[in-house]
Amino acid sequence: MSSTISPAADAIASNEDLLTEILLRLPAKPLLKFKSVSKEWFSLISSSQFCLFHNRRYRDNASLTAAVLLFDCGTTHTPPTGFHIVPSKNQCSKVPFFEYLGDSDFRIMQSCNGLLLCRCCDKFQYLNYFIFNPSTNKIRIVSFPQAEVEGFVYAVNLAFDPLKSVHYKIISIRRLVWVAPRFQIDIYSSKTDSWSVKVLNFTKPDDVWLNCGVFCNGAIHWEGGGRSSLYLDVENMCLKAMPTPARMLDAPEGSYSESNRFLGESRGHLHLAVNYMPLCLQFNIFEMAADYSDWFLKYRMNLETVVKGFPEIHLYPDEEGDNQVSAMCVIRSKIDEVSTVVVFVNGKVISYDLHDGTSTKLCDLESCPKTHGHLSDYEAFHVYQYFETLSCV
Repeated sequence: MSSTISPAADAIASNEDLLTEILLRLPAKPLLKFKSVSKEWFSLISSSQFCLFHNRRYRDNASLTAAVLLFDCGTTHTPPTGFHIVPSKNQCSKVPFFEYLGDSDFRIMQSCNGLLLCRCCDKFQYLNYFIFNPSTNKIRIVSFPQAEVEGFVYAVNLAFDPLKSVHYKIISIRRLVWVAPRFQIDIYSSKTDSWSVKVLNFTKPDDVWLNCGVFCNGAIHWEGGGRSSLYLDVENMCLKAMPTPARMLDAPEGSYSESNRFLGESRGHLHLAVNYMPLCLQFNIFEMAADYSDWFLKYRMNLETVVKGFPEIHLYPDEEGDNQVSAMCVIRSKIDEVSTVVVFVNGKVISYDLHDGTSTKLCDLESCPKTHGHLSDYEAFHVYQYFETLSCV
């Protein structure tokens, strides 16, 4: 049986500009398969210019939402038992898996616009870092430069803005042993495939942990649990103090302490979600001002409203059965006042639309390790947004 190509299809295939416009409108996963259509398609889809245009189109699309949420249960683990993969909007989606890691124990350290910074531990208990794109199933092992001064890698962070470039930077913070308090920052650029060094003298507040940073608008942010916060201007490589909402600021009536804080980013906006004791039913969502002058209260929420309509979700009515809010994630729409909050509460994941007040249960977390009572700043679980992307590692 012979096949024929219609004149219209042949005209599209032979017009690279028109073909590019069509392919740019497709998600990342189908495009990876379309690379095998021909050498021309492979070359087009693999080009850095196409990748940049595709990233810009999808990252700036008003309907863009994370393909999945990755919920880290707070322990080093062997995939897939130590974290949950939560499809967004209760939709079935092909989600990333990590079989290539074998039996290696690993943790997700940061999600940055589709790329994941991960850490694994080998059989000699030596920590290795790598960049991973689950869409392409490609990884790059981070090979740190030889240190000229004795010290150790204190923290590693990732900076990647697909709206500006197809390239990313790895920020390695090395604690120098003999000169305190002194840190050396090694910067890897995927554009040049090389490292550069910046030595900074600064006093790191005890409550600020420089791992698990949140990248937003060209800076990496670290929240310090209500006392101190920092952010690193990646372009100018300088550390700056970041305002922090005072503990119990705008706390709901009847609250006597904070339970947890969750720092996150969505569409270029930095958010800090705080929930309160004694019942962990009340929480506020703060947003950082564009000029970094202060945080302002964006939303005030009550878990009883969020889970209304789901009788299987039990909220404990007293302090003895402290409700566990283990993570929160704010997802903004391109329209400023329309946002979704995803709440991980008592083993369930609930998506709450702040615009129309509707709730959707996304999944259960029954197999996730449980903790009871208050979580400290260092024990708080993390949730990472994952976007499908063609970006190279």
